[in-house]
Amino acid sequence: MEETLKSNKIEGEKEIANKKFSEALKNLKEIDSNYATKHLEISFNWNQIATNIKNIEGEWYLVAFRPIGSKNANNDFLSIAKEKAYNEAENHGGLLKYWSSEFNQNRECLSMCIWASRDIAVEASKKPLHTIAKKLATESNYEFYALERYILKKEKNETKMKIIQITSI
Repeated sequence: MEETLKSNKIEGEKEIANKKFSEALKNLKEIDSNYATKHLEISFNWNQIATNIKNIEGEWYLVAFRPIGSKNANNDFLSIAKEKAYNEAENHGGLLKYWSSEFNQNRECLSMCIWASRDIAVEASKKPLHTIAKKLATESNYEFYALERYILKKEKNETKMKIIQITSI
């Protein structure tokens, strides 16, 4: 019984932290115009976000997709697939922030999803419309792409966000 109460309290605290973090992420902005190719740590206003949620702590999961578009890509089709995958992720739950740019003059782009947890992100990635979007990435729509995964970690009373890269493909 005591263990259940403790577990419920922890889950409630995580929910509050996720809600506050999601709200703060509405102010996420690029601070380097070369964000499509630079490290995430220096490309966005993470510390401002951390300052806005100084009184909470948490750990979140970020997936970054960095493609270079093919000259022959059907960009309208890609945009529709991206929008559908985003809507599917929103409906799945646990998506705290989706941020995406347009392709730059070098056909480079950055899209990011920030999730409440890795488990939720993995579940969402198996949904049908996400599967279609992933398939498009393996076809001739991109000359190259990198998929990066990070842990975002924020300690209570800290004004810095730790961004820890865990994989890159």
